[in-house]
Amino acid sequence: MSANRGLLEHISPALMGYLLSFLPQQDPLAESVPGGLLTSELVERLRKDNFCGYALVRFPGEERGWLAFYRGRLLEAWRQTTYGHLSGTTAYRALQRELGQGTLSLYRLQPDDLPPVVALTQGYLRRTDGAASAIVADLVDLLVREQFTGALILEDGLVGRAWFFARGKHLFGGVLPSQFREGRLHLVQAPSKAPPDLLEQARQEDQEQRRARLNVVWNATQEVLREYMGRGAPAALERLQRIHTTDDPALLEKDLRRWMNESLEPNAATLFDRLLRPTL
Repeated sequence: MSANRGLLEHISPALMGYLLSFLPQQDPLAESVPGGLLTSELVERLRKDNFCGYALVRFPGEERGWLAFYRGRLLEAWRQTTYGHLSGTTAYRALQRELGQGTLSLYRLQPDDLPPVVALTQGYLRRTDGAASAIVADLVDLLVREQFTGALILEDGLVGRAWFFARGKHLFGGVLPSQFREGRLHLVQAPSKAPPDLLEQARQEDQEQRRARLNVVWNATQEVLREYMGRGAPAALERLQRIHTTDDPALLEKDLRRWMNESLEPNAATLFDRLLRPTL
């Protein structure tokens, strides 16, 4: 995970969810449809269509979730919870599980709009203090001169405002006031490199977890064979591995358990389950 975590450790999940309301919503691909429509097939279609924009998921109780796409690549996922933020592949998996409980909107953005939005969760925090009463004009002039890409956030209790910039140009978030009277300012800069594709990252994690679980299953099988077959265990294990070539750990467990019940003593499957249980 990137060391740059934007505002995740500095503002509440409720405020982060509120800040999403400052993102443009003028060009919807879908609006307030059942969240379950965001299937893996639809995500693949967005990838093939080089979709630029974001998916906003609204859950009961005002909680929010968010997915950001850049030319079809999934750059970020975020999920608001009662106790904290979920982001990255953890948030993506949580949203996959819970989409059916919410409503979904898909909004298009221009490619230049995505880096400052992603800065909210993956950017470099340049400023976070209580000096919101400072004159903003000087700060904005500085951001324009240095071609700043990122977001300027005002935190005022449980609410706030967000203004987004790309290469010094103010993109969206409304008119900047000349001065803030109250609150805290956060300035978060977009990542210098495009984040990795979360979908590819999630697939790699799935493969690694599957491989790790397969190793656990075969190690448990090896222990059972040693217990019940003694010197014949290595040859039996080799034979089973030639027969059972599936990469689905659950299916492999089922097949091996059935073989143990049919070919070994009744307690063999019990030992097998006991060896697997600590990793469940």
